[in-house]
Amino acid sequence: MDEFEMSSKGEMTANPCGSIRANCNYEMAKKHTIESLATLKILRHLVKYPHSTVIGLLVGTTDGDALVISDAIPLAHHWLDLSPMLEVGLALAKIHVQSKNLKLLGTYVAHSRIDLTVLDVVSQRLNDSLQFDSSIALVVDNQKLDSTENPLIPYTRLKANEWKKLEATGFQTNLPKDWVLCEGSIGDFDDHLEDLGVDWLVNPTIVCPT
Repeated sequence: MDEFEMSSKGEMTANPCGSIRANCNYEMAKKHTIESLATLKILRHLVKYPHSTVIGLLVGTTDGDALVISDAIPLAHHWLDLSPMLEVGLALAKIHVQSKNLKLLGTYVAHSRIDLTVLDVVSQRLNDSLQFDSSIALVVDNQKLDSTENPLIPYTRLKANEWKKLEATGFQTNLPKDWVLCEGSIGDFDDHLEDLGVDWLVNPTIVCPT
């Protein structure tokens, strides 16, 4: 049994037991979850700018020690350091999620280099700016985008400047079926600076297929 399997709804989820289902204890470790809409926005963001590194924010709620990532806010494809403009975008995102009684739970990044899956310094510093000790950082494995494998690599913070990869048993990914065919346009804060009509905080035209 693979670590990831397709659900009856066509969503990709982590198999908590790997190949040893009989001995699995589902209560042993907390499991973070990223829902379909958040995953879809991350993937649509990187597909829109395939030759750029894209970065964004993870939005959701906490369930005890576990995180439930229900949405994503695309932040940038131009500003790839902690520039004043990136800090402005982060501040606006914080105000937006607080108005919805949600939290910024972490970041995501998709590197322009197809073979690069390391957690970059900018993502780490952005997570520090969130002032949330349990934040999650997702790195997209571009080489898995054309397969049925889960392309999201989750990292969790151990302490300042020290991160580690989460095991599949600790992170459940819901991936919309046929996400490449989903309609709707997505924009990030960089796009908003060029066209104030871009609703980068919500991206309302991005919807998951039923």
